[in-house]
Amino acid sequence: MKYENYRDLYTQYLISEKNLSKNSVYNYIVDLNQFFKAQDIKTGNVNKKIRSYILNLRKKNLKSSSINRKISTLKNFLRFLQTEKIIDKIDFQEFESLSGFKKIPKAIEKSQMIELFKNLNNSKKNNAKLYILVLKLIYLSGLRISEALNLKWSDINYQDNSIYVYGKGSKERKVYIIKDFLVQLEYLDKDNQFIFTINKKKITARSVNKFLENCYFDSIIKTKLSTHTFRHSFATTMLENNADIRHIQKLLGHSSISTTEIYTRVAKTMKKRVLDSYHPLKNKL
Repeated sequence: MKYENYRDLYTQYLISEKNLSKNSVYNYIVDLNQFFKAQDIKTGNVNKKIRSYILNLRKKNLKSSSINRKISTLKNFLRFLQTEKIIDKIDFQEFESLSGFKKIPKAIEKSQMIELFKNLNNSKKNNAKLYILVLKLIYLSGLRISEALNLKWSDINYQDNSIYVYGKGSKERKVYIIKDFLVQLEYLDKDNQFIFTINKKKITARSVNKFLENCYFDSIIKTKLSTHTFRHSFATTMLENNADIRHIQKLLGHSSISTTEIYTRVAKTMKKRVLDSYHPLKNKL
């Protein structure tokens, strides 16, 4: 049987049943195409191919997250074929080798974040104030950069200081933001449906990350940062303040609590760093 015969079926399943965005589905199909390359799906050959595929991926200069994504995509597709009784006898133990250690995300402590925003305000780049507002929103709410940039004026509820967010898989959630920040948004151009725009066009994630990169090269900030750092720092700060992890999960829009739990390791790492730096008996025993 040909892989192409079931690719379209799986695509429809991802869209209709899993509610994934077209962009996510496209990336999944790209990963699957790399594995199958239009070859026949034969159980024995697939098991052998899985081992070879994993080995070759690890030989390449790829991030572990990219490798895990590719093989997870393949695993889910094969499970789908098995559920549909299209294929059987897949040895899923082959996939155990990819359940690797998740990289701990970079996070910044609250005091350092306050200093960081002070430094960012020294930037003379065009539209710097707008980019800083986006970064503040991410840090204050935990939004993904894509979620922040897709916000529309109609998504804001000024009565309870909340924002309706449309995240991965078109899932909607409600997050709350401090009133002082919403007041800052009032000074932005409202001629467009989107909140963050330049010349009537929605700004891109790349332009915000480019702003951070320029600030680093201009020595305005001391560390290379990405927009993800601000989301990670939100989650870690919440944990440091003893927020319930399931509440954090909802605020971040994670479908699985295990994804949120990685931030507990970040919080522990930060606590240890503070202890190592400021303990009164450091280097005295």
